[in-house]
Amino acid sequence: MTLALLTVAISVAVGLLAAIAAHARLWVLAPVRAFAVVAVAAAIALHVVPEAIDGAGWWVLAPVVLGFVAPPLVGKVARSAAVAHRRVAAELSYAGVMVHQLGDGIGLGALTGEAHDDHVHWDFVIGVGAHTVPLVAVIALTFAELGGRRAALVRAAGMLVATVAGVALTRIDTSFMVAAGPWINAAVAGLLFHVLLHDADDRAVPRAARPLEAVGAALGAALPFVAVGHDHGGLTGALREGLGDVIVALAPVVVVGGVVATALARRPRLRPAAIAAVVAGPVTVVALLLAGYVAAATSLDLAGDDLPVLSAIPTAVGVAAAALLAALALGRIATAGFLTWLGRAPGHHAHAGHAHAGVRAHPRTNARAEAGGDGTA
Repeated sequence: MTLALLTVAISVAVGLLAAIAAHARLWVLAPVRAFAVVAVAAAIALHVVPEAIDGAGWWVLAPVVLGFVAPPLVGKVARSAAVAHRRVAAELSYAGVMVHQLGDGIGLGALTGEAHDDHVHWDFVIGVGAHTVPLVAVIALTFAELGGRRAALVRAAGMLVATVAGVALTRIDTSFMVAAGPWINAAVAGLLFHVLLHDADDRAVPRAARPLEAVGAALGAALPFVAVGHDHGGLTGALREGLGDVIVALAPVVVVGGVVATALARRPRLRPAAIAAVVAGPVTVVALLLAGYVAAATSLDLAGDDLPVLSAIPTAVGVAAAALLAALALGRIATAGFLTWLGRAPGHHAHAGHAHAGVRAHPRTNARAEAGGDGTA
């Protein structure tokens, strides 16, 4: 149990310190925000959602969707009470994450308890710690933006308490978490997706710091593959084992499609830069991920006999095309910024004429950030 408590304390502390430093200075915000957002999104897509499907079937996608659409719906209902949409999303996400951390604590306690003294599941311990760091950073950054450093400290402390409580609960019957876990995690996934896509701190980052965003995004994307946790079967195992093959099989198609679209482009909106932004942007990432889900669920071998056209493409060509797409994506982040790569205009909360209630205005303007200022908040 000592190992479990130590893992929890270190993970929460690292995530909180990263968030506090990022909230204070934009050049620190750049890599921390990119790392945390990409790492949490990748963990949700590659771990949380497929594991929930394995645990309770495809019906768990319903709470994923509900969790995603709930914040704006609740925000509209509560508008008469002057409750901001962003606040609703943050609070609902925090409540879900607290339950999720309770489950993580139960898992840590169960696999580091007396029954496992002779064999520590280091893969699981490292996996939980690795995904807790960016999760705490995302939540702490959100509440630091809403209420300052004290709010971030309080919420991080709550996550620590919830995880420790989960570790302590391993001394009693925890079968209720086994049954409810997939449904809870699915709802948490939807809520977090909403926060990641709509409500992250959106201060524009100085040009000089944008390469750091690319580094953070690359590390965040790699984290779920490095800290994979314990082995899984079913959809989760098939997705983890086959996603790389899916990407290598489809990357040449994406590259060739982008080249053809650029050559045939006539309309102003289809200029080469716009096409490149799509080819090397989140749309392609989501499309490849969905293809991975389909292949894993149907046992479809994209590069095998199931699709002879794709199987005719040499593996080396597929790897080179995948590397090119990754380089283009990271290059766009390094030049245009992470928020622009996501398709969001930096600082839109402050300039859209409808700033969220409870969000404090930042003293540094986007103009100064674009000019390459030091970004100190």
